[in-house]
Amino acid sequence: MAAWGYKYLPVTEELGIRAKLLSDGGPTMWAELREIHLGLKPKRRTGPSVDERLQAAYEKVMAKKAKG
Repeated sequence: MAAWGYKYLPVTEELGIRAKLLSDGGPTMWAELREIHLGLKPKRRTGPSVDERLQAAYEKVMAKKAKG
């Protein structure tokens, strides 16, 4: 639903970046989020978690915006 809103509604980049990443991340990212929300033991993964990736993307957009 968020991906639809990001694609078809006027949203700011800082509010839409997470929706875009989730849409681009596809089933692998969705599965990781599902595990988190259901309280399941996370599967082994390499690299940052989905939460870390979403937060980093948001912070990058905010830093870019702060620079002007």
